[in-house]
Amino acid sequence: MTGTDTGQQAPSSLLIAQLARGTRRRIEQVVAPIGLRPRELLALQHLRERGPNLVAILNSLEDAGLIQRSRDRADRRRAIITISRGGERLLADLDRALGQLDDEILAPLTRSEREMLNLLLTKTVMQMGSECASSPYGGC
Repeated sequence: MTGTDTGQQAPSSLLIAQLARGTRRRIEQVVAPIGLRPRELLALQHLRERGPNLVAILNSLEDAGLIQRSRDRADRRRAIITISRGGERLLADLDRALGQLDDEILAPLTRSEREMLNLLLTKTVMQMGSECASSPYGGC
């Protein structure tokens, strides 16, 4: 699901998102010879698309009670950001919503076809996952 192992199949919509993320990582590998790391490329893309809004995004998430920020005791300049209980509850709600989204998007498929799609997506994402773990480019 969105980060918990409940023994259930992950929603196909989430697997598709993971597949997209892995594909994006591969694209980033193509630009690595330019001297950029994936995180730097993502930061540049974020700045180009949304402007200097990262702090605003974190402020918004904190104001909504979805994250908590604290200072690192070893390095007071460093902020530690964690998911709050409210954020965890929201992710659980999102798991349910993604299941409903699968039901809507995949309605034309039979149960067997949906299971096969999910199996194929899982297999593809797992392969990307093993590539991410060994990637010198910082993972997916």
